[in-house]
Amino acid sequence: MGIKNLTYSFLSFFLVVFFVTNLIAQDKPNAKFTYHTVSKGETSYGIAKKYQIDLNEFFNYNPSASNGLSKGDTLKIPIKTFVNQTIDNEIDSSIKIHKVLPGETLWSIAKVYGIRLPTIKAYNKLSTNELSESQLLLIPNIQSDTSNMVQPLFKHVDHPMLKKCDTLIIHKVKKKETLYSISKKYSVGLDQIIKNNPILNEFGLKKDQELKIILRIKDCIEDSVENKNDSLDLFLGSIYDQKTLRISLVLPFFTNKSDSIIVNCPENTNCTIDKISENSFQIYNGVKIALRDLKELGYNLELNVFDSKYDTNTIKEIFQDTLFKSSNLIIGPLYSKNIKMMRVFSKNSHIPMISPYNIPSQALFNYPDLFKIQPSRSTQSKEMAIYIKNSKDDYNILLLSDVEDNKSKVYGNIFSDAFNDTIYLIKDSLKEVDSILPTLLKRGDDWSHLLDKLSKKKSNLIIITSNQVPFLTYAFNKIIEFSNSQEHYKSDFEIFGFEDIYRIKTIDVIYKNKFNLHFVSKGIPDLNSNRIAEFKDKYRDFLSAEPTKYSYLGYDIVKSIFMKIYPDKLNSESYYQGLLNDVFYNRIDLGSGSENSLVNFYRIEDYNLIQIPQD
Repeated sequence: MGIKNLTYSFLSFFLVVFFVTNLIAQDKPNAKFTYHTVSKGETSYGIAKKYQIDLNEFFNYNPSASNGLSKGDTLKIPIKTFVNQTIDNEIDSSIKIHKVLPGETLWSIAKVYGIRLPTIKAYNKLSTNELSESQLLLIPNIQSDTSNMVQPLFKHVDHPMLKKCDTLIIHKVKKKETLYSISKKYSVGLDQIIKNNPILNEFGLKKDQELKIILRIKDCIEDSVENKNDSLDLFLGSIYDQKTLRISLVLPFFTNKSDSIIVNCPENTNCTIDKISENSFQIYNGVKIALRDLKELGYNLELNVFDSKYDTNTIKEIFQDTLFKSSNLIIGPLYSKNIKMMRVFSKNSHIPMISPYNIPSQALFNYPDLFKIQPSRSTQSKEMAIYIKNSKDDYNILLLSDVEDNKSKVYGNIFSDAFNDTIYLIKDSLKEVDSILPTLLKRGDDWSHLLDKLSKKKSNLIIITSNQVPFLTYAFNKIIEFSNSQEHYKSDFEIFGFEDIYRIKTIDVIYKNKFNLHFVSKGIPDLNSNRIAEFKDKYRDFLSAEPTKYSYLGYDIVKSIFMKIYPDKLNSESYYQGLLNDVFYNRIDLGSGSENSLVNFYRIEDYNLIQIPQD
């Protein structure tokens, strides 16, 4: 009996341990892993977002990543699953069960639910993309980027032509397919397919034709998804309650081509689109974040996005759009021929217009509603002359221009006029300074005659009004030669020019430092500033990606132009302190447009770049 009792006791204990262990196992995450090879430009933040894991957890498994990533690095990515998951979905209520229908693919299922294809494969432990009819799939309820669910959209930029909770499918027409059968397949109305594919009205349906099908993501609640609408009906409780300010963004997205590249991108491959399209998307992202900021200030705004493409016919079609005609602000376009057409519309309609493109200053003349956010080199030349006159009065000044470059000659004359017109106060009397005229020089010629114009007693300030690398390189080498000559090896030299002279790579930094290089600039962003850090946080939270200079530009355009034309809810400062550069719009002439007149000055000292404070 003792042995039997002992046996029963042992079996009872074993069963209890077995059941308890199984119970614990059902609730305990079982971490498995996949591996990710780092591509160019990827960040830890972006990769963690891509695989939907916490950034701290990412670093726990990849501690070396905290020191930065390099292309080709292999990272360990945890994939959390649950032991003994059941169809009843008792373990995780956020997971749905999908029964595969005839003709469905992993791609189409991922698009319908708004989930990345690799995520579905990971949750279901699928090694291939093959599916069978009636197969049951676990679908996590994750909706983070409704326009970019399956493949990364070049640095995760948002898609301007989709509403929140919308997703895009490119359907390639098969033999014997009809519009009716396609509409039934996706449960989309015929009128919607024709609306999104106007080419059908003219040419009808053809085999191998690519159609845009816009679907609503299943179970998507609009209020819980970040606003990704191309018409952002924003901002209640504003001073503008009686009038919504309508903003029209006109940029060359080339969406037809871009969408085709994105949807046909092979799995686990980084596909790229045209640079001009990518830049347009980045500007769009910056504009959206600026609008979100304005919401907090109480503005009522509506954003309408137009794909200008390249041809002027598209611009003409945009002019006929009812929403566009009622714009309160136009941002764009980019191409010069489109800008010329748009500025005429802006003038005739009295609608403020600002383009991200660095248009020439002369384009502003006789167009009073046109704005330019970047100070031109003409403006920089004038401001450089005023700065030098006020701070370099005890220098021997030489002004050099490229005789073969008309722009360089113009900049030289502008500098000369601004410098010579400056009158300053000395000992309670007005005194006009000595005039300075540009010396016209040619690359490749003998510049030895300049030796007679150099001083041994005063510091020689040499101003170069050119942005052409060959001329700048030749001029710099000549100055090096002068400084090493027998007459002037003890003389002091200082060089002043545009930002291009600082960026030039054909001149060693040793000589830039030796000649105490100074330059004027529209502004160099301080990537360590609080403003940049705050913007990056907003951008990451909103788009799960890193911003580019074009995102900064889009943001600056909106904030600066609103301060100028709709300033009621903005601060009362005289200028806008931007991410890329500070902005103060000045009308260049009576009846003409306005240009940003603020510039910055920098110098190289002890091999460090230092911004020069201005009064």
